[in-house]
Amino acid sequence: MKKEVEIAIKRNQQIIVHNTSGQTVTGFPERSADSSILSLRTVQGNVWIPFDEVEHVTRLLTLRSHHLDTMQLV
Repeated sequence: MKKEVEIAIKRNQQIIVHNTSGQTVTGFPERSADSSILSLRTVQGNVWIPFDEVEHVTRLLTLRSHHLDTMQLV
């Protein structure tokens, strides 16, 4: 789980975090001085979640292709 967060930080990817109380938070992870805390930048502001309360992390990937500019969808 921490590995996925590190990858998302390096690639500037959004993540979806499901915590143990059933809540879901979406945002961009940021490095935290405390390695036991997940820091997220969300549209509502910054959120800090203890890693022991994180149940699941999903990275959101952006697919880009220079070929899409020349393709037409029918």
